[in-house]
Amino acid sequence: MEITHLLILIIGVGLGFYIQTVVGFAAALVALPIILSVLQIQEAVSLMAIFFLIFAIIFMYKDWKDMDKKTIIELGLGMLIGSIIGTYILKFGNPITLRKGLGILILLYVIYTYAKKSKIKCFRKLGILFGLLGGFFSILFAAAGPFFAVYINNKVDKSRIIRATLIGILGINSLVRVLLLITSGILTVNIFISSLYILPFFLLALYFGHKTYNKINENMFKNVLLILLIISGISLIIR
Repeated sequence: MEITHLLILIIGVGLGFYIQTVVGFAAALVALPIILSVLQIQEAVSLMAIFFLIFAIIFMYKDWKDMDKKTIIELGLGMLIGSIIGTYILKFGNPITLRKGLGILILLYVIYTYAKKSKIKCFRKLGILFGLLGGFFSILFAAAGPFFAVYINNKVDKSRIIRATLIGILGINSLVRVLLLITSGILTVNIFISSLYILPFFLLALYFGHKTYNKINENMFKNVLLILLIISGISLIIR
């Protein structure tokens, strides 16, 4: 791999997970538009899947006792089905269409973030549907978080349990995603080797993200991030 390409991957992964550590979301939505400048979408999603699994392993053990296991099971059933469907589409789908789909998803996420207000009670009975959507989009764009978060936020009241449950289902989703990508031949040895070069910078991003979290105005940071997401979403659609 060329040094320039490797540097772009380091910047994309590092920036994505730095932001994820600071504000709790958007690693893939930030990283993928950068990574896609040097990788095909199948390769980019596979690379991100490796780091999401490492991220999940680091954070999951701390919050096990606070997780709502019943909610995780409800989401997990749909997630498995959605992940299998998503794997097929990622392997055989049109890369240009998938890139534009990522751009649309990013813009929809920004709209959801600004629009979300009160809980919607009817969502509490749709765990399998939200799990299916989360699994599907986690394979295509490594972006399951918004779908899982909507369901958990409407099902669970305590913020501590919401956070822990989201970490739990995302951790399980990360493991399922990596296994499906390996068995389908999308996640290759070359991608795994590339991840080893990036790993030290990924860990540094987590470290500096944790340091930043305690020092910044989180709301202002999120607003700036959402503006950047709008720009990246539009660029993917019109490119």
